[in-house]
Amino acid sequence: MMNDLIPMDECPVVILARPQMAENIGATARAMMNCGLRDLRIVKPRDGWPNPVALPMAAGGKSIIETAQVFDTLADATHDICFMAAATARQRDMPIRASEPRAIGSELVQKAKKGRVALLFGPEASGLDNNEVVLADVAVSAALNPAYPSLNLAQAVLLLAWEWRVAALSDIGDDDRSEPSDDSADDDDAPIKERDYFFQRLENALDDSGFFSSTEMAPAVKRNIRALINRATPSRQEIGTLHGIIQALTSKRRDR
Repeated sequence: MMNDLIPMDECPVVILARPQMAENIGATARAMMNCGLRDLRIVKPRDGWPNPVALPMAAGGKSIIETAQVFDTLADATHDICFMAAATARQRDMPIRASEPRAIGSELVQKAKKGRVALLFGPEASGLDNNEVVLADVAVSAALNPAYPSLNLAQAVLLLAWEWRVAALSDIGDDDRSEPSDDSADDDDAPIKERDYFFQRLENALDDSGFFSSTEMAPAVKRNIRALINRATPSRQEIGTLHGIIQALTSKRRDR
């Protein structure tokens, strides 16, 4: 089978944040199986999990439903993810890089050679909120009919998963495909959960220093800081250095 040509550890994880209907989770599993994806992670499903209502819609994706993992927070669901693309149907007034499905497919293929990658989708009624989008490295929107750009959950998953699959199969057929990197783990991109922990520590230190003088503007400023760091795609070693900087600055403040 063609699916066997793509290494499973290079396949994107699909993360559903706060999904509402179990039927849509089942349809998502079917779309994933169509494209050779197997790792489904669910964050705070509205109707609980496991949910037998998902199984009929999953069809051949039953095994994905049975092995899906549930997490309390998006940060926990991304504990091993080094690059994440967030699907959104609308433009965001946020300093986060934007892309379209075809381009992100190729980027996911290349990023997967260094670490786990993920596709993030929001709840059916409202989509991802800004605090969820800012955890991602890139926001992905399709050039659909402007009068009605909304896709149902499984359609959105199938669209991005298919573009990834086309890019992955093309990459396998490239005779010039590079060998896996021998770089040490310290040079790998920092997982999103490690970045999130650093952001929380930085925000706490800035809160303590009185940096966020306007309570109304604080949430937007915090998201902008997170987006700034994410655009740099820091490595684990660089995140460690940033932790050291915070430690040095806050220690000196306490000693005064």
